Formats: sequence, structure tokens, C-alpha cells
Amino acid sequence: MTEVLDGFDLCKKEGHIRTKVANPRMQALCGRCGRLRGPDEMERDLGAERRWVIEAAEVAQYVHDPVAVSVALNSCRDLRIGNGPWRNVSERDWILEAEEEAVDLGAYLTAALQEMGEGREDEDADTCRMLLKIALAASVTAFAALGEFRRTAS
Repeated sequence: MTEVLDGFDLCKKEGHIRTKVANPRMQALCGRCGRLRGPDEMERDLGAERRWVIEAAEVAQYVHDPVAVSVALNSCRDLRIGNGPWRNVSERDWILEAEEEAVDLGAYLTAALQEMGEGREDEDADTCRMLLKIALAASVTAFAALGEFRRTAS
């Protein structure tokens, strides 16, 4: 006997859930039931991710020990996002996500510079200001490169 499903049964069978997510770009709501659709996923190539970070560290400005920096960055990434698949792939604009993160990084760094102030005159003040400005320059570089990528890819 053929199973007859109405729209809501089909949604339930497809794994649509009632909960909402905080990020509005991740809300892939079903037009039929109004629930979140199950996530579409892309398996991650963790080896390639680690290799790309090492390659980037080798050519990045102000990186004296590319191996140590890439190991630290990869470790932080693994702690923050784990090793599971990328989720909601069809709903994401990866370049927009990266541009937003570059903007956030720049904002945090300008806040740190402002908080530090110009009045600090201890022996490490100039070094600290320089390091924050180097990081700020990296966020500007990332934002510019992403914009150029968007123009080139379209």
C-alpha cells in the first residue's frame, strides 16, 4: 500500500524542526509548514583547511614563525567550530560572512586602540599600538581582498 502524506507529514519526515536560530541568514524556513528545514551540509576537508592556513601564514606579513602561528590558529578554530560539516551551505554567502568578520575585527581593534589611548607612555605602549595597527591593517587587507574577489568572481 502506498503511503499518503499530506504537506505537514512530509515536512515532519524531512526533519523540519520547530525551533528558530538566532542568525536570520540561517533561518531556512519551509514555505509549507513555517518550520526550519533540516540543514544542508558540506563535508569539511580538515587537512586542506590546515594546509591553507600554513600556506597563508608563510606569506603573511608580520608572521615570524608560520608553523607556530598556523598551529595556534588551527587549534583555536578547532575549539571554536569543531570538525563537523559546514551547515546550511545553500543559505550562506561565504564572502559576505568573511566581509562581516573583517569589519568586526576592524571595529574591535579601533576600540582597543581608543581604549588604550594616546596618553599611555610606558615602555611597551608604542609596541602595543604598532601591533594593534598591524592587526587593523590585516583586517583592511582582508576586506579589500574579499571585495576584489567579489568583483572578479561575478
